[in-house]
Order: sequence, then structure tokens, then C-alpha cells
Amino acid sequence: MKFWRNLGLGVAMLAMTSVASANPGNKLGFNTSGLSQIAVSNPFIDKFKVSRGWITSCEFNWQENRPIDAGCTKKKSFNTGETDKVKVDRFGWPMRLPASGEAPIYTSINAIWDLGEYFTLGDYVVTYQGDVDIKPHGDLTITSEAPGRIEFNLKSTKRNLRLHVTRINPGNYLRNVKVIPKKFVAVASRQKFNPDYLNTVRPFNSIRFMPWQNTKDTLLTRWEQRTTPNDAFYNKNAGMPVETMVELSNQVNVDPWFSMPHLGDNTFMYRFAQSVKQNLKPHLKVYVEYSNEIWNYMYPATHHATLMGKKMWPNGYPKINQGSRNLKWALNYNALRTGQICDIWKQVFGNQKNRVVCVVSAYAGAPAMGEEILTCPLAGGNCAQKVDAYGIAPYFGDYIARIENRNLLRQWAHSGAAGMNNLFREINQGNLIQDNIPGGAIPRAVKNRMTPNVALAKKHGVKLVAYEGGQHLLRVDGAHRIHDEKIFELFSNANRDPRMIQSYQQYLQAWKRSGGGIMMHFNGISNIDNRNYFAMLERPENPNSAKYRALTQYLRQR
Repeated sequence: MKFWRNLGLGVAMLAMTSVASANPGNKLGFNTSGLSQIAVSNPFIDKFKVSRGWITSCEFNWQENRPIDAGCTKKKSFNTGETDKVKVDRFGWPMRLPASGEAPIYTSINAIWDLGEYFTLGDYVVTYQGDVDIKPHGDLTITSEAPGRIEFNLKSTKRNLRLHVTRINPGNYLRNVKVIPKKFVAVASRQKFNPDYLNTVRPFNSIRFMPWQNTKDTLLTRWEQRTTPNDAFYNKNAGMPVETMVELSNQVNVDPWFSMPHLGDNTFMYRFAQSVKQNLKPHLKVYVEYSNEIWNYMYPATHHATLMGKKMWPNGYPKINQGSRNLKWALNYNALRTGQICDIWKQVFGNQKNRVVCVVSAYAGAPAMGEEILTCPLAGGNCAQKVDAYGIAPYFGDYIARIENRNLLRQWAHSGAAGMNNLFREINQGNLIQDNIPGGAIPRAVKNRMTPNVALAKKHGVKLVAYEGGQHLLRVDGAHRIHDEKIFELFSNANRDPRMIQSYQQYLQAWKRSGGGIMMHFNGISNIDNRNYFAMLERPENPNSAKYRALTQYLRQR
């Protein structure tokens, strides 16, 4: 999602070879949903990998209003907040529970799932190794129990699904837990990915794994800290294993797009690139960028880049205001670090370096940010020569919710079908919201975001791509906070409305005519609700949403 706070600012950077040959015809990819939505997007057969990790619990007698475990309270009974105290092996499997008299409050642990509306229901098989007491809880019926195997029927998502572990034998601790829909048990040993998910994503040309990598929040610095395929959980700060992302790319024949962690050291970058080269199918390309939106001060990477830039060029831009100066430091450091990362990837791929597409990104509404990062005066100049593509996020429709339009939008939101008609009339035709750009949301995106950035990319000899794109009805920058729930409801319903097909067709054709290359829709499969409208789908089974239909129709056009 794009949260613009500093509208005059921007840029994030990346590295490597010819995008022109990478993007013939209509090219589309998508961003995965975030790790918090991974149980909804449902990419894996084994659901245990996408649970939230070990939640520590204690016993409290609610009838008598007293603790059973020392230090336990009502508030702490389900989650004592002691996850970091769970004794685990190097893969994250719990080796023991606290003994009586030990300091931790918790006496049991849970693996828990946040179930979205479309989480897979029906029969499940739980298998595990170890001498433990473990039991599933939720709106379910246990149908079979034996050491190492439990079967249950999940009836609904009314209550969170969880596996409760109340005893662990340290000499034979809990390992290799799997939670698999019964219909997939026969194929689970040889098939990692949910067949419905594979069929849904197969039409696309690329997958941007930034959300799976947890790029916005990760503290990953060294290769040894990464998530491996053998780890108990994938839903943690280090994000998804690179091997898993490459395996998915291979299976559906798409080019992976990686957003490298802003704190990652050179050894991490080198080892990551090695893993990709060794495992990615030889006909596939790989897109590489440094972090995500290093111009957006919502994200730690931008603050880090500012500090690093200030340290390297303390005398840079002395005559401008401090906010603008901070941004210039961030942009130039981004350019410098991107070049270093690109050099590493080029070295690793050697005579196959043309498979690597280096991307540097900036805020679409401020081409001056792209100019700063491509010219990078503090970082030595002419950083455009280090990259192959300049990326933007040319969203459409965000202006509709601006504060100066809020009264009109509120009228639409409280007018039922007539209000929805007005919203789509403004998106597709315009002229209901008065400004000097006639024709609605799409021409506005073309004039303000596509055309000037095409010219900038052409000026510097790089290809224009979209690291994100699609509708962006919601505005979340500070000056444009929305409190009326009816407005949120209007936007969420609009994203499910069949008329969104026409909007997307108009939008994608405008992007193509402008000269843009591949566009990575934001995002893939997740909930659409009153504050998240970005998904192309809400479930991988039987994909038939308006946005997904529009995207796949575009891909079929030549």
C-alpha cells in the first residue's frame, strides 16, 4: 500500500540488466499479501508454516477469579508475552516447558492462526513427532487421536484455530508438526504449494515478494539469521525462506522480484544471490531492489538511509530546510547502496548477468525524487548507469478522498446505489469532482504519474516499470484522515463491484500506451475490508473477482 506523507520526496534503488527484453507484450505481476494475511492467501498445503508462532499461556481459574499458575492474571492467561523465553532448537521447535518454580509465568504454549473469512474448512490431519500432550482448539470436532496424529473437522472460523501444547518431554521434544487438509495428505510429501494457489497465480509474469520478505519491518542483517525451509514457522521477522520463494517461481514459471533487507550486510546479499542463481530455472529473470520505498518515512529503511547519508555527507545541501535535506541524504544513500548490491548480484550471476534486472523506485507523484536518485550528486553522480529500470507506483483514484472533496464523498457514501454510481462515474469519466484534469481517475494518473516518469526514464536510458499499481481509493496521509465508516464501506464495496473491470481495463491500457513496462499489482490474495482494498482476490479457490478478471484479461490480450 502506498502511504504518502512527504509528497515532495522520494526514492528506493536497485540493480542490473536489460528490462526491455524482459517485458515484451502485456506484462503483469503482483505483490504477495503480507505475512499477517498469509493464512488467507493460503499458498501452502501445510498450514502450520503460516501460524503465528509460539504464544505463551498460563492457567487462571475464571470461576473463582484466582490464578492457578503463579503470576497468572486474566489479562495474561492466554498470552503472557513470553515468546522469547520459549526454549527452542535452531529450527524453532520447543524443547521444554518451564518446570515448577521457574521464573517464567507461562506453563503451556499455543500455535495460533488468525482465520480469515475464507480459511479452508473441513477435515484436517495433524502429524507430529515427540512425546508431548497437544490438542487442537477452535470451532472444531476431534475425530481421531493417537500419538503423533490427530484428525479434526474445522466447522467455521468463528474462533481462532490453535494447537495447545501442555506437556513436552525434553528427551523427545516436539518436532515436525504439520497441519494438512485431509484431501491433500496423499500429495503433501511431494507438493508444498496449495494447487488452488498455483492455478490462481500461474497466469502472471512475475511475483514481487516484498511482503513475504517482511521488507518493511525486518531487522535481518546476517545470512545466519534468515528463515530456512526447515524452520517451524515462516511467519516471523526474517520473512519467508529464499528457497521457498524461488521454488514457487519455478513451479509457476514467473520471474521473482526481491526487495533486499535494508540492514542486510554484503555477505547476506552475496549468499542470497548465490541461492537464487543456483536454484532459479535458467530461463527466468530476477528483479532486484534495495528495500522498499526509501522515500516514505513510514518505513524504517528511510530513516536508516537518512542517518547513513548524513554520516557520509554531513555537508550536503546545507542551504535547504532540514526535512528536504534528510530526504536528499536518504535518496543518495539509497543510490549508493543499490549500486553496491547490484555489483554483488552481477558478480554472482557472471556471464548470466542479463538475467538480473536492477530497479530503483521513487514516488510517482514527485519525479524530482527520481531525478535525484538517478543523478545521485552526493553519491558520485550518474547512478542511472547502475540500474536497468526506474520503478513507480502509478495508483489511480486516491484524490477522490482528499479532504477538500470529503463532503461530496460523504454524500455518496450515505446515498446507497446512487452514491456508488457517482463513484464509478468519477473514476471512469470524471467531471463530478472539479479540477483541471478532465476525464476522471485514469487521465489524472496518466498526467500526474505516468507521463512525467516515462520522460524521466527515457532521459536516463532506463525502462519504466511499476513496482506497485492498481486502485488506491483510500488516502491515509496525515492531512487526509478519514473517520466516517460509510466511506470505508463505499470503497470496499467498490473494489468488489463488477464495474471495477472497466476501470482496470482503462487503467492498464493507459499504462501500456504511456510506454510503461511490467506492472506489479498491489496486492495478491488477502481480505478486502474497510481499511484494506488492495487485493486482487480474497481467496485462491475459484478466482472470479472483478480485479482478477480484469488483470487476467489484459494478460491474454496481445
